[in-house]
Amino acid sequence: MKIKDRLYLDVEKYFSKAQKIAFIFLAILSVLLGVLLPFFYSKLDSGNIKLSREYVAGELSDETVVSPISFSFVDEVETKRAKENAEKAVFPYYSLSLSKTLEMRNILTDYLKAVITGNESVARYYLSDAGYNDTLNVTSRLLSLSAENLLVISRLIEENQSQILLSGVFSAQELNTSNAEGYYTILFDNASGASAKRISTNGLITEATLFKSIMDQAYSSYSNLTYEDIKLISDAVDLFTYTNVFYDEYKTNNMRQEASLNTPSSIIYIEKGDEIIRRDEVITERMLRIVDIINNQAPSVDMVNMLVQAVFLITVLAFGIYFFVYFMPYHFRTPLYSLLFLSGLVLTEILTFLWLVLSIDNYQSYSPSSIMPYLYLPVMFTCITNRRRIGFITGFVLSGFAVIYQSSDKYTFFNLIVIIEASVMFIRFGTNRIDIIYEAFYSSIVAALTTGLFSLFAGYSYQILVNNMILVVLNVVVTYIAVSITLPLLEKIFNLPTIFRLHELSYTDTPTLNRLAHVAQGTFNHVRNVSDMSYQAAKAIGANAELTRVGALYHDIGKSEHPEYFIENQSGKNAHDQITTSLSAAIIKSHVRLGVEKAKEIGLPQEVINIISEHHGNDIITYFYNEAKKEASGNMSVSEEDYRYNGEPPQSPESAIVMLADCTEAASRTLKNPNTNKYDRLISNIIISKINHNQLSQSSLTLTDLDIIKDTFILSLVGRDHQRIEYDNKEN
Repeated sequence: MKIKDRLYLDVEKYFSKAQKIAFIFLAILSVLLGVLLPFFYSKLDSGNIKLSREYVAGELSDETVVSPISFSFVDEVETKRAKENAEKAVFPYYSLSLSKTLEMRNILTDYLKAVITGNESVARYYLSDAGYNDTLNVTSRLLSLSAENLLVISRLIEENQSQILLSGVFSAQELNTSNAEGYYTILFDNASGASAKRISTNGLITEATLFKSIMDQAYSSYSNLTYEDIKLISDAVDLFTYTNVFYDEYKTNNMRQEASLNTPSSIIYIEKGDEIIRRDEVITERMLRIVDIINNQAPSVDMVNMLVQAVFLITVLAFGIYFFVYFMPYHFRTPLYSLLFLSGLVLTEILTFLWLVLSIDNYQSYSPSSIMPYLYLPVMFTCITNRRRIGFITGFVLSGFAVIYQSSDKYTFFNLIVIIEASVMFIRFGTNRIDIIYEAFYSSIVAALTTGLFSLFAGYSYQILVNNMILVVLNVVVTYIAVSITLPLLEKIFNLPTIFRLHELSYTDTPTLNRLAHVAQGTFNHVRNVSDMSYQAAKAIGANAELTRVGALYHDIGKSEHPEYFIENQSGKNAHDQITTSLSAAIIKSHVRLGVEKAKEIGLPQEVINIISEHHGNDIITYFYNEAKKEASGNMSVSEEDYRYNGEPPQSPESAIVMLADCTEAASRTLKNPNTNKYDRLISNIIISKINHNQLSQSSLTLTDLDIIKDTFILSLVGRDHQRIEYDNKEN
């Protein structure tokens, strides 16, 4: 089957009406159970505390109270206190106003330009327009200076103002308000682009301390100036400088809100059996809150939550079924395997619920996920389908259903996934049932290590960690015992081609093959050679080698009815010489139909029957078709359909391999002095012929696969027909 065809399943072709109804019913039932069983379990797993009397904070307790469940909750009171403390830890935010700063500097610059040019009226206009009151006659004092001295003093006035403004002039009222709130440190943003810095409120410049700050700065910077000049500079700067740093309430509140939001909630973890109140202990508000929270833990019917869970499970199940069908090797098995999958899912859900309920009183000593029976179904499906991917998908679906349980934690899904996928990977598809013991051993080791690791992540105590590891090992062992018991039953009931069943069928000492060997020795030798060739080719390309070997062994069992009509069983006289060409073709074709009938009669798996029915496809019986055309008179036509096999072209790689091996083994007998090159040409011609006759288009074989198959065929034929040393009988 082509890979793209796996995406589309003809439901009408493969599913009967009853199977469709059963499929829909089981799918709906699995989702309903996936939602309802965890809900019912959560009700059983919750408990209430009944106090002997109603307590108030400050009283002595008359009893010891322990928690009936394990749970966690957010302590709203502690959380609120922590958020308030986080808000208080944010200092008031003050920012320098660039607009105010530039405005004051521009006014001073324009004013000094007017003074320097001697334009007193313009200078006083700037003062008046800005609302500045020159009570100290700064303008007159500046105009009285000499031109040279005026330039120096003007430059120093601008320089001093710039320094003061960059340092920031704060509002004394706003600083006092911050101090009153308990903040003696503030965040100051000086508009330089850097982050705001923490500074103390002590010693900051305000309008009240502005003049003194200017004088101190001038004395320290201009010791060569006279007192009158320093006084003039200070008066001028004081006249033109006001508050330019302001408290940013909006920014402060935003920072405090952010600090509050970033403060994690105070989560209290209570384990089942923990003492909440001790006898003769003083009752606190916190104790009473915990009791109230426990009594409110009993789950209510949250329809929204249950709807979300249902949607989640439907998504997981739909995803699983889609890929379950996509990776199904044979679509005719899809109805059976799909119904088995859904039935197994329902049974697993019920068993999980019952097992958790029976163990509900012991959960303080181990994690519930370590006893969930979720490993059986993935391992079983891997064994019966011979496909690890089917096991992976089954494990994914079951892990998704497991997380709905209240007892599951954030590690449950990943813990189950790792254990299930590792166990599936360890399945060796060996032909000895003892291999299951090795698989169980390796899976137990991985399960124990994985469970121990995730138990550490979850914060379990050492004792619980050890208990989890022991229980999960027992879980794995019990799972493989159950698989060993039920796998043969499923093989028998549903006629499944498991690796063990196929290996048993590959023995040639069976009644059917014994009869073939007795009545058609040539055909028996042929099928054994075809079986060996097919097995090696299937192994080389990763197909089901055991199925291919069995299909090849039984592909010609229909020849046991009329063995004399097949050339490998003829010892000289050709039975076809006595009958018509059309009858010969009918006899040749009939061995496929007879083989299918015999296969059904002896109960071979359907996959083997398909190989028997497809090993000639619908190709033409070329020899008799050409003979019929030779025998036909001029006006008579020969129907090609009369000389064509009635089967379908191979639908699987295994069927196609048997077809090619059958043709190759038979044709190789006709070669004279065979060698590698002759085998190569022969097999290439056979493959090209089958491609031209459209016999391989639905087999999923790629050109690379065909090259590998050809190479393995050559090795098999060379090994079969190798030369031996000739000995002289007289010398021997």
